[in-house]
Amino acid sequence: MNKSISISSHDSAFKRFMMNVSNAKDFFFIHLSEELKSQCDFSTLQLQNSSFIDIKLRSRMSDILYLVKTKEGDVPIYLLVEHQSRPDRMIAWRMMHYAFCTMNQHLQQGYKSLPLVVPILFYHGKKKPYPFPVNWMECFPLSSLANQLYSNNFSLIDLTSIEDDILLTHKKAAVMEIAMKHVNSCNDLNQIATLLSKAINQKNCRDEDTVAVVQYLFSIMDTSDFEFVINKIVEQVDNHREVIMNIAWRLENKGFELGKNEGIEIGKKIVQIELAQNLLKENFDLSFIERVSGLSVQEIEELTVV
Repeated sequence: MNKSISISSHDSAFKRFMMNVSNAKDFFFIHLSEELKSQCDFSTLQLQNSSFIDIKLRSRMSDILYLVKTKEGDVPIYLLVEHQSRPDRMIAWRMMHYAFCTMNQHLQQGYKSLPLVVPILFYHGKKKPYPFPVNWMECFPLSSLANQLYSNNFSLIDLTSIEDDILLTHKKAAVMEIAMKHVNSCNDLNQIATLLSKAINQKNCRDEDTVAVVQYLFSIMDTSDFEFVINKIVEQVDNHREVIMNIAWRLENKGFELGKNEGIEIGKKIVQIELAQNLLKENFDLSFIERVSGLSVQEIEELTVV
């Protein structure tokens, strides 16, 4: 009968071997691509502490991480080796997760650019050949779409480069996009008021969207600019006029009672509370609502009390 061998026995032996720099150097010389080896100065090869890896994940990996500099300069390349004696369907993703953790640790050390992290899977299980993909895109059900999403530029919505006439066609998003595009460049308050009025006059704009924009304007504009813009909007809108006047009066009244800074904080708090209330209605986790709204868990829990 064959002796029962635990996975940890395999891991310990492999880790012991790979923690020797001389052994690791030979290992990398044999198994790395010629292109990658041509970039590496192996005289700089150093074993790294990979304690940044989550404790739960660490129990599943060999935790072998080496750092080597390039021949052309002080550019780091990390070599991340994972040992497996049993196949893991999601190993490609796990390896990428370890790689991302390594990149993040590197940035936290003060570096300004991402390092190359080379994931290497060392397998010697009974099932052969290795039965699962080693490309992390294959871990997605829609692998072709995943490859398109994560191998190309992310989507960028740059309001500064979108014409106002185009933004006004963006239905419910139009009023907030117009406000956020122009509010930091208050050179022409008439233009801001006119554009916001056009967005508010559209059928897609709801009362709550209008309130959110008025609160946003109040929280970041000087009192005189805010009053001017609101008065101009009220003159030009066909819808939501009463809502705009009411919320503007409430915000300004609080501002005059407590001082402008305190008034701004009141406006921000109103926005935070309404955002949290909407997220609660959608049954989001308290931790998520806390992170997004900026309210404390205690404040959020108080909103649930009827």
